[in-house]
Amino acid sequence: MSSFPSGTSARGLASLRNFARKPPRVGRCDLCSAVVAELHQHLLDPQTRRLFCACDACAILFDSNGQTQYRRVPRDARCLNDFALSDQAWNSLAIPIGLVFIYSSSTAHEIIAVYPSPAGPTESALEQDAWDELVRDNPAISKLKTDVEALLINRINGAREYFLAPIDECYKLTGIVRKYWRGFSGGDEAFEQIRLFFDRLKQRSSPQLVHSYARPSV
Repeated sequence: MSSFPSGTSARGLASLRNFARKPPRVGRCDLCSAVVAELHQHLLDPQTRRLFCACDACAILFDSNGQTQYRRVPRDARCLNDFALSDQAWNSLAIPIGLVFIYSSSTAHEIIAVYPSPAGPTESALEQDAWDELVRDNPAISKLKTDVEALLINRINGAREYFLAPIDECYKLTGIVRKYWRGFSGGDEAFEQIRLFFDRLKQRSSPQLVHSYARPSV
C-alpha cells in the first residue's frame, strides 16, 4: 500500500482540497459591499461611462434622470415591433456592422452610436439630422432616457430587430462580440451567441408600438 504524501506534496494536496471547498465567487455592491444576486441593478457614471453593481438598497438612492451623481440603469427592455428603418436610411448611418446601439450623452451633448467590434465598443457621433429623421418616423425613441437607455438595432444575417434597451444590456452585447468574434467574418459561434443574446432579450421585453406616442411638436 502506498503511503500518504508527505512534505511539499502533502501541502499541495491540502491546498487543492481547500481550493475545491471554496464557494464560488459572489458579486458585491460597489457602494456598500453587500452581496448581490446574479441579476442585480447597475449604476452609470455619465462622465466615465463606467457601470457599477448595486444592491437594491443603494440603487434606490439614485434616479435615471440626471438628478444624482450616478444614474440608475432601468431594468425594463421594450421590443419595437413596428420600427421604421428602410435600408436606405440604415445605409446612411454608415455603421460597418449590423449591430449598433444609439444613446443620448449628457456629457458630450450628442447622439452617440456605438457598435461592437472584436477590439471592444467603437463610438462615433451620429449626425443630428439622421437621428431627427429616426425620431420623426419612430416617436417612441424620443422617450429614451439620457445616458442609461439606448436604441439597440440588430440587422445581422437578415434580422430586423429593434429594442429600447438598458445600457448595461447593450454593453453586455459588446462583451459577447469581443469574446466570441473570430477573424473578419465572425464565425458560427459568435453568431450563435449573438442570436442567444437577442432571444433572451426578446423573452424579457414587453412589446412597444413605436407610434403609440404622439409625435413630437416641431
